Amino acid sequence: MHTLLTAGYRRPLCLHLPANQLATVRRRQGLERACRETGLNPDDLDHCYMQYGDEHYRDIPATVQAYIRQGKPLFDSVICGNDRIAFMVYQTLLAQGLHIPQEVAVVGYDNMVGIGDLFLPPLSTVQLPHYDIGCLSALHIINGDSHRETIKVASPWLHRASL
Repeated sequence: MHTLLTAGYRRPLCLHLPANQLATVRRRQGLERACRETGLNPDDLDHCYMQYGDEHYRDIPATVQAYIRQGKPLFDSVICGNDRIAFMVYQTLLAQGLHIPQEVAVVGYDNMVGIGDLFLPPLSTVQLPHYDIGCLSALHIINGDSHRETIKVASPWLHRASL
């Protein structure tokens, strides 16, 4: 998110996963830190939280459309809680005749099974290293580890054409 903000975007629409999920809390904390580091007040941003359940991805278009007036977005970018939200955002923006990234930048989170390259234009996203997490979890069980400390795994930023 730091890359988005340092690129000059100042009116992001933030579309989060459900508020009570750990991923949502951590991702919002990272967003708030990036805002503070770039001189933007995170409380001034528009934050929308998805309801729990996969069927609520279908609510994303209406949420995005609520921030578009007479074909003009009230935002210059969309920060998506995951790549599935980003997919719905792409469909909505393109259906409205808006161009990504010329008019609105879009960023995701997860790099869901490498799908970011299949978006047109390719989606800029944070890669959640599913394979590494799986390996570490399996080794934890195989080795009979009982430690409960947090193990951090790198989540690289994948800068693609949506920004």
